[in-house]
Amino acid sequence: MQSGKHGATQREAILRTGDTVSISAVVITYNEEANIERCLAGLAFADEIVVLDSLSTDRTVDLARHYTDRISQREFTGYADQKNAAMQLASNDWVLVVDADEVVTDQLAAEIRKAVESDAYAAYRMPRLSYFWGKPVRHCGWYPDYVVKLMRKSRARYPDRLVHETPDVDGCVGTLKSDLLHYTYRSFDELCRKMVAYARAAARQKLADGERFRLRKMLFAPGLMFLKKYIIKQGFRDGLRGFVICAMTQVGVFLRYAMLWEMSVCKERDCHE
Repeated sequence: MQSGKHGATQREAILRTGDTVSISAVVITYNEEANIERCLAGLAFADEIVVLDSLSTDRTVDLARHYTDRISQREFTGYADQKNAAMQLASNDWVLVVDADEVVTDQLAAEIRKAVESDAYAAYRMPRLSYFWGKPVRHCGWYPDYVVKLMRKSRARYPDRLVHETPDVDGCVGTLKSDLLHYTYRSFDELCRKMVAYARAAARQKLADGERFRLRKMLFAPGLMFLKKYIIKQGFRDGLRGFVICAMTQVGVFLRYAMLWEMSVCKERDCHE
């Protein structure tokens, strides 16, 4: 176990009773000093914690050393590429790939421990419960947000995509019941920064996939997305948080198509973005 200098806790001992299959927990990081300790503390049940850092300029690496000695650094080359590289650093075949703003609960840890004892599945998906400004969001299409996080590295790999880096799995994927906690944006500024970055990545992916800009999509898709998230997915039940989420999702969709238009024009004119 590489859970740092604190030694095995009672929680670790309980979760490992009778275990025969080892698990590596893998985390990729970049300037995550606000999240990394909470994330790594929740991974104490794993036999190994591997951190692959993208040359952080804050205290991320120093804080991570309190929990593991398995820390490597690598220039960021894309989320999928980074996660594949991190998985290869793991000593065990079973890997749990989590982001620095995610937390594994005791209930999920126990379920993971039990799941890897079976050979029935090559990977497992789990519901992710996201927190927005301190409270859980159970509507807006945010929950249950099933994500494949637990997998055999010998039978799973993240495809080369700029967004939606869901792993390709060679085999059946099982489903766990316990929630993975996801702590999203800490401020409105962070929300806006990430929304713009994601919109640009999504636009680049559309361009790479050969999708052409359509004015009607930019005109109608944002409004339809708001109606879907706020009415059909009952975002209104999450109060003001739900309205903000749905409104910003609408803006994000608009930016995605506006940026696709910008990139398409630049491609035709052979100019730089």
